[in-house]
Amino acid sequence: MKRMNSESSARASARDSARASAYASWDASLALSTPWVEATHLGSVISLATGDVLAREGERHSYFYLLRSGFVHSTIQRSNGAEFLLEIFGPGAIFGEGPAFADLPRPTTTRVVAPATLSRYLPGEITRKFSAMPELADSLIQLLGFKNHMIVEKLAGVASAAPKERVVDLLLRIARLQSNSNSTLTQESGDFHVDLTHEKIAAMTALSRVTVTRTLNSLSREGVIETRAKQVIIHDASALRRLHYRNS
Repeated sequence: MKRMNSESSARASARDSARASAYASWDASLALSTPWVEATHLGSVISLATGDVLAREGERHSYFYLLRSGFVHSTIQRSNGAEFLLEIFGPGAIFGEGPAFADLPRPTTTRVVAPATLSRYLPGEITRKFSAMPELADSLIQLLGFKNHMIVEKLAGVASAAPKERVVDLLLRIARLQSNSNSTLTQESGDFHVDLTHEKIAAMTALSRVTVTRTLNSLSREGVIETRAKQVIIHDASALRRLHYRNS
């Protein structure tokens, strides 16, 4: 009964993510990727540096991935040659499974934007595990369904998100990751130290450094953050969260 309740909760969480989040695929993965996170014996683990490309738009690529740490961008190329940010993946995200299983060209380019550790899977090898580990197939089918439903929302939400919304969302997500890894710290009390330069935040949100600096200065004047050399300190995560929801 507890397992059924847990699975129902995961489905509900993924549905909520599909409706509400500009980072929809990452959020849906967080609700459904637990079996993959725990199956550390599957696939192979790789570490990649900032700027490394996992797969390029229009090319075939055999693998799909679980991101265990770091951040990855998913982009498509406009007709004028400019890159369009479609998705940001963080720890716990599963991506690339659709074209990998279908053996189709990649619809997007996926690039590492912060040093990353990933589990890499071949569809053929994973398929053979489904009979012994049906929870893997179940979570993957649900995730594919949610991603299909979220395509339009991602194009409308991520593409049109205002610069301030992108920056605040990223800061809140990193604070949440810190909170999850530190039982003595919560999003409601204590400072969160985000060790990212303005240039790195710009790269991770597909904004210019000038825009990021202007946005951070605005948030600093509102008293919710403080900027230091190569660091952003979130003093009031609750206020930052309220600001984000008010503007989203």
